[in-house]
Amino acid sequence: MGRLYKGLRKLKEELQNQKLGIWRVKKGLRKLKEGLRKQKPGIWRLKEGLWNLILKRLRTVKEGLRKLKKLPERWSVWLDIILSINYEAS
Repeated sequence: MGRLYKGLRKLKEELQNQKLGIWRVKKGLRKLKEGLRKQKPGIWRLKEGLWNLILKRLRTVKEGLRKLKKLPERWSVWLDIILSINYEAS
């Protein structure tokens, strides 16, 4: 669990630095906490929270994935964190 929280904290800091709207970050983190509190996180809850954090206003996950491929190099670090969270949670 420590890696999960550390990764989410870093992700939140990056999003705040990008000035993407703190309420969106909080909403995503709240959904993640709800899922974790139930101790059977339900991978869909984790993914939903993470997509809210990363994809923000994008309408579909598919569109978001297309755009994620075009992101700058520094974002690959955050994508690695998310992938590791998904594997750890499953």
